[in-house]
Amino acid sequence: MTEVNATSRDYTLPEGCPVCAADLPVRVTAAGPSAVCRHCGWLGRPLITVTHRGLRVSYDGAQA
Repeated sequence: MTEVNATSRDYTLPEGCPVCAADLPVRVTAAGPSAVCRHCGWLGRPLITVTHRGLRVSYDGAQA
């Protein structure tokens, strides 16, 4: 049986909430990232992609 590292990392994305543009706390675990906006209550799973310019954060179903 493979043991999964149970540690998590917490980050804050400045103005990262797609609903109200408040700072968005994101927790990244082995299951993937999840976020809950403390200002408006938006709940989602950001998609984090590594690019040549750094990290790109997007949201499923979000319109730009």
